[in-house]
Amino acid sequence: MVQTTGEDRPERNEQYNKEQNTVQITRRDFLKALIIGGLSAAIACCGLSTILSYKSSQQLKEELEKYIATRTSYIPTSKPEQKTITITYIQPPVTETVTKTETVKETVTKTVTETRTETLTTPLPITTTVQRQRTLEEILFGSSNLKFIPLGILDSKVVGNNAYLRVENPYTKAELEIEIPVEYVSRSNINIADIVSAVRKYNSDNKSNYSVYFILGRANINQAIQQDGKWILPAPKIYYNIIISDREWEDVYNALQNLWNGNARVVMPTSQKGPYANSLWGWDNGNVIILYQNEQQVNSVVNYINLANSILRTPNNPNPSSHGILHVDTIADIQKLGVYENIYPVVGVKNYLGTYIVFIQTQGNQLFSNL
Repeated sequence: MVQTTGEDRPERNEQYNKEQNTVQITRRDFLKALIIGGLSAAIACCGLSTILSYKSSQQLKEELEKYIATRTSYIPTSKPEQKTITITYIQPPVTETVTKTETVKETVTKTVTETRTETLTTPLPITTTVQRQRTLEEILFGSSNLKFIPLGILDSKVVGNNAYLRVENPYTKAELEIEIPVEYVSRSNINIADIVSAVRKYNSDNKSNYSVYFILGRANINQAIQQDGKWILPAPKIYYNIIISDREWEDVYNALQNLWNGNARVVMPTSQKGPYANSLWGWDNGNVIILYQNEQQVNSVVNYINLANSILRTPNNPNPSSHGILHVDTIADIQKLGVYENIYPVVGVKNYLGTYIVFIQTQGNQLFSNL
């Protein structure tokens, strides 16, 4: 807001008079226009003839010209009135957009606690797992303390100078093939293949259940070599026997173990009846009479003698052991009972461990040499 006073600033009076003069002229023009407008309205309202009758148009024209000619400038005769003019300026709001770029340098001190898990890749040695081939001892004996094992011979064949035995591990029932020089499983004109074949035929003809066992000692067995799926035995160094029995392998092992430990003896019976009931003639370091516990044991012994004769093809021979190829041996705990006719010792069977046919091979080391 601005305030202006005429007394305070005389230099502005002249400007003020000019403005007033301009205002006067404008007012006169306004009165002129008003008179002309009034005349026009009068003409329209009363008619031109009426007006002319009052004053001729020429007279009116002259009066108007006279009025205009006599117009003078307005000169103020007195001091202008003192006025206070207040001017208020309303300034519209201004929206100003300012883009300001500042470069701020800031120094920050920061303490950070960081937990970091690092995975380090370190070259490791390559470990190759190679399955070690198990030895024949591990396959057959495992962790047991057995000194020998009766392996059931399932089949046998002779090819050239070698015999091949397919045997069954009695613990696991797993089968394996053994290669051994044929001379180690032969005697005279009989070899292991002949024995297996003859036993099968005898079982078929007599409805019996005899098995052929390869009794393999544990000593030096780790010298066996596996080749083409077969185990080649170190023939000169192994200890073994081949026997025939109708008992399971546990009974065979028990009888031979008792013999090994000295808790049993071997007597070789014949098919000839002795002078007492349940007795047969036989040999135990000489001609003796063997007195068995019952008739069933006697009949079992006679059947073994018949099987041995069948293998040897010597029917009705009362003592096949005399041929030196197959021995019929009764393993038992025996005791001396007396003397028959003051000549022949009589031995009684206390603990009958079974009768077995033992094959006497040409070559090799017998595990049980007293069979």
